[in-house]
Amino acid sequence: MENGLKSLKNCKTFAILGGTFDPIHYGHLTTGEEILKKTDAEKVIFLPVGDPPHKTERTVTEGKHRGAMTRLAIKNHQGFVFSSIELDRKGKTYTIDTVRQLRAELGEDKKFYFVMGADAMMLIDTWKESHELLKICSFIAVTRPGYDTAEFEKFVSEIKKRQECDIKVLEIPAVDISSSQIRQYVSQGKSINNFVPAEVEEYIKENGLYK
Repeated sequence: MENGLKSLKNCKTFAILGGTFDPIHYGHLTTGEEILKKTDAEKVIFLPVGDPPHKTERTVTEGKHRGAMTRLAIKNHQGFVFSSIELDRKGKTYTIDTVRQLRAELGEDKKFYFVMGADAMMLIDTWKESHELLKICSFIAVTRPGYDTAEFEKFVSEIKKRQECDIKVLEIPAVDISSSQIRQYVSQGKSINNFVPAEVEEYIKENGLYK
């Protein structure tokens, strides 16, 4: 079992927080903290995606850099764990394959939450083997303050007519940060110390990322 997943062996419930993390920032870390505070998840697995099938509009930074930045950002948080299983997988990476691999490694008796934005959740029918994914994994749909949940609630109601599933909505504090904004700031020579941990900022500088 690779890297931080060993620490999950004694946990019964944990959340998978996947993302491009290009770069990881305080918004991602706040999401992880809110999950630990407001759900029964004992650990949050930060899982940088490999070659994602749904992000094709730009070239994603090499996995070794995104993985290294993620490790640095979470290293001092006992509730956070890093996993490179998607980075290590060749070709396109799909959530269903990742969840199956985690279940195989950690035990199928464990409870898995997959964390995603509510808007992205509404596109789950386009995902590979979505029916099976909804069966073997619970979901946390993240929203921001002021988000109109009416359409999302209708979506969840329609899914539950088709199959039994567990979808929770979690409102997290608004954090006005985006990875694209950080990349733009770096390219313009602006400071990003309000957006990312110091170790991540230093890594970006040392490796000449986003120039």
